[in-house]
Amino acid sequence: MKKQPPQDAIQLGQHLVPYRLKRSSRAGKVYLKIRPAEGLEVVVPAKYPLADLPFLLKSRQTWILQKLALMSQRAGHMKANQLAERQEVRLLGRYYRLVTVFQEGPPAVEAVDDKIIVMLPQNLQDRLTQVLENWLRQQARTIIMERVELAVKKMNITYNQVFIKDQKTRWGSCSNRGNLNFNYRLVMAPLPVIDYIVVHELAHLVEMNHSKKFWALVESICPDYRVHRQWLKEHGAELTL
Repeated sequence: MKKQPPQDAIQLGQHLVPYRLKRSSRAGKVYLKIRPAEGLEVVVPAKYPLADLPFLLKSRQTWILQKLALMSQRAGHMKANQLAERQEVRLLGRYYRLVTVFQEGPPAVEAVDDKIIVMLPQNLQDRLTQVLENWLRQQARTIIMERVELAVKKMNITYNQVFIKDQKTRWGSCSNRGNLNFNYRLVMAPLPVIDYIVVHELAHLVEMNHSKKFWALVESICPDYRVHRQWLKEHGAELTL
């Protein structure tokens, strides 16, 4: 697997912009590239003084932010078209038929029988994916909070706060402050899989590792955790809009 350049970030106006830094012996000057998957890539000569980089990036702030915004707009349009063509959405392990209804008024989403209906003005059709994602986040918060409350009673432990995020590489995480983070895409998985991730993260409040004691605690609450963990390995990539 090709090694990725290290990632850093810089504050440009109101935006914290992540970027990947790459040194090149062939580069005679600094090059800025905007890539769909990676975002901003900064290519610098091998001996370029990195202390000068923040000033250079800030001097190109307008160009960088405009290019990133354009890329995001194009990606949103493409995802909305793909979603509309696919015409299905996953929720709690079940596929629902996606129905788009164009009407005036604020965007709204409703699950009815075997359908998920998205209602929005026609001039906002490019926001189909964002509207649906916002709704899924709300569903995720409601459902995950319910499962957390059930699990903490069984485990007799306490937590601080629960956050629903769009984590790229994790289904959940736990901080040493007792905060629990969950990926909103979990709401697309079957409920037993959600329960496994909830128990997994709560168990970290007792054992901040993956020791035998940790897995024994998980298994005491979720005996079939291996089945659910394997399901995520096989189907996790499908949990997306």
